Amino acid sequence: MTSWYLHFPPKELVVLSIDRRKQIAEFLRLRRSRLQPADVGLPNGKRRRTPGLRREEVAGLADVSTEWYKWLEQARDVRASAETLQRIAGALRLEPGESRHLLTLAGYGIEQDTAGRRRGVVGAHIQRLMDHLEVCPAWVYGERWDMLAWNRAATVIHGDVAELPEIERNTIHQMFVNPRYRQTLMNWERHAKGLVGKLRAAHARYLEDPWFDELIQTLCTRSPEFAAYWADHSIEPYQDGVKCYEHPEAGRLTFDYTVLAVSDERFASLNMVAYVPAPHTDTREKMRAMLRQWTG
Repeated sequence: MTSWYLHFPPKELVVLSIDRRKQIAEFLRLRRSRLQPADVGLPNGKRRRTPGLRREEVAGLADVSTEWYKWLEQARDVRASAETLQRIAGALRLEPGESRHLLTLAGYGIEQDTAGRRRGVVGAHIQRLMDHLEVCPAWVYGERWDMLAWNRAATVIHGDVAELPEIERNTIHQMFVNPRYRQTLMNWERHAKGLVGKLRAAHARYLEDPWFDELIQTLCTRSPEFAAYWADHSIEPYQDGVKCYEHPEAGRLTFDYTVLAVSDERFASLNMVAYVPAPHTDTREKMRAMLRQWTG
């Protein structure tokens, strides 16, 4: 495994709340349970009562004391430098995104100004761009995955977004709670798990934030599947792909999709989703027919 490091300016050790300590502890325990001794070059040794590495093995690989590492996994009030957490990430063979997530949970690299991220305003030039996409469903979402702006084609996928209460405009809420969306999206489970993994990575910057926690609590209450995926602490890398829908009126719709970062100095963490009708399918023609029907 290739070693890598994030670089942080010198700073005092971060004082963490109990919520952050619990998140770190649970994340580390889950990742440790998924490793076998052979994965890190250690002998199997005696029979293990529980799966995964032992705490003392992780501590040895990370060059920390077993007692200190045990306290870290018990969510006790211990403080770790970014460098120590990087060594633990290496010992647990974390992927780059998982390592960044651990560091973010521990308070390193967090942006303090969260208010600007919540303003649901998208520039007119972005709206015009989406409107010109015509048969390509497109929308802009913020860091909590709230849908902030969309074009007419997006309503073929999401319905009349403007009529939805604010929390229901959230695309993850749509994924898990909207029965129509769940029934039409093919390979729902794979897409749903990936989306929760991306939300988990973003949530690390917003622990103890009522604005973000409102969404998590709502979804855990309304969707047993979301609650189960959330408890798994998976961190998903970004990837483009294909999404297929069995639309109740149009039939099979197949799109290539990608997510583009919106560069706007007034706001942070805005992204635009763009669905392009897949080649060698009749999706483009079906989208045109749907939109003409609605106009007529």
